[in-house]
Amino acid sequence: MPNLPLAWLAGYWVVVTMLRGCGLTVVRPTGDQVELALMMAVVWIVASGANQLLIYQNAPLTAANRYKDLAMVNALALICTIVLAWGKPAVILFPRQLSSLTALMLALTLLVAGIGNYFVVVTRVRHGRLSLWLGSGALALSAVAAPLLFASSDRLSWLLAAILVALIQASVCWQLPRLLAAVPARRSGLYNLLVGFVLAALFASFLLGVATIAQLWIWAVYSRLAICWGLSWLAIGSGTLVIAACQRYQSDFRYGHATGHENWFVAAGALCWVVGQVLVVILL
Repeated sequence: MPNLPLAWLAGYWVVVTMLRGCGLTVVRPTGDQVELALMMAVVWIVASGANQLLIYQNAPLTAANRYKDLAMVNALALICTIVLAWGKPAVILFPRQLSSLTALMLALTLLVAGIGNYFVVVTRVRHGRLSLWLGSGALALSAVAAPLLFASSDRLSWLLAAILVALIQASVCWQLPRLLAAVPARRSGLYNLLVGFVLAALFASFLLGVATIAQLWIWAVYSRLAICWGLSWLAIGSGTLVIAACQRYQSDFRYGHATGHENWFVAAGALCWVVGQVLVVILL
């Protein structure tokens, strides 16, 4: 829940920036469309409000170290994000580049996600689990890399975007043993599908990244492969977040349907990713 605003913001920015950079039709920030986008942001507001209520009403959280200070900072950051989004909707919701306002918005949402991650970690101590910070960091880096890659014609910007994505890839590879750890959640079919989805996105991000950068470097044109590459960043970030959360929450997986067939579900998840990418290439 605390990472939902960050996931929403990063996903929205990356998709809008990709479509505009590839020359596809993107809505313009007229009055009606901005109002529609603000209505879409109700997900953000509801998630942030629910997270704030959980922080103040959850007994284990109230006993956490520096609880009052962090809860106050979280509330202030939430207020600032709402004021910023409603005050400058055309800049925040339809960014053309990483400006000071968009950077501030990203920093505030990352702060909210970080505080939420801290409360989860200190109240649900689990050793050998996938880091929650991995998903948050991947989403934040994706939001920064997208305008560098799709809204710039400078080779240095493309190279910097590739470096940021390489950081995401290296971090996930470093955490692979924890991603594949034998946790109770492995009994769940959906969990294993998600693991396969993330693994396929990670592998595809290497191939798509090389193809996209080479294409830009030689011909300076964007293709659907670039869009697939950007979507792989979002899949890695959001997928690792959900997996890390599933590994920490004490859900009852005794009746999971994946027991004894975990690898088949992982393969099915990878296949879902491949099918999704093929559909993106066909439909766009």
